[in-house]
Amino acid sequence: MLFMQLCMGSAVGTLYGQAYGASYHEMLGIYLQRLIILLMLFGVPLTLIYIFSKHILILQGQSPSIASGAAVYGLIPQIFAYAASFPFQKFLQSQSIVGPSAYISTATLSLHLLLSWLAVYKIGLGLLGASLVLSLSWWIIVVAQFIYIVKSERCKHTWTGFTRKAFSGLPNFFILSASSAVMLCLEAWY
Repeated sequence: MLFMQLCMGSAVGTLYGQAYGASYHEMLGIYLQRLIILLMLFGVPLTLIYIFSKHILILQGQSPSIASGAAVYGLIPQIFAYAASFPFQKFLQSQSIVGPSAYISTATLSLHLLLSWLAVYKIGLGLLGASLVLSLSWWIIVVAQFIYIVKSERCKHTWTGFTRKAFSGLPNFFILSASSAVMLCLEAWY
């Protein structure tokens, strides 16, 4: 499911590059917001699939124990964290800002390893603990990326704050993203 969000989000790379290259820096922030809105909306039907994933997997012939484990691991919050993290990452990459994302990911990985060990082995939460820590780790990355974007001098021209302009042109943005998703999925699946 995250692959679908990745494919939908990949379309914005071209728009980011065009806007940045043409010195329409404010448009990067608007595209960022549009993509987050779109991926969050796409997360809603994905949430329904996750909610019923145990039953869906059993209907497909999966054993109930495997289906139960998969349903626990596919916690919903990470769908929405990914819907924000991927656009933030692309936003920074389009401006050749890659170091902060690497540092944030490295720091989060260190924390993730510690928290996973605590949740799984010390507290005894098992698969549920691993899933909770994974979701928490994604949200830590999202918050850290957002703080960097808002506070960084390097993003002051590309992130000018939240704007209503992000809601204009959403249907066309959806068409572009959906087309990108279909193309990339067909490439990967065939």
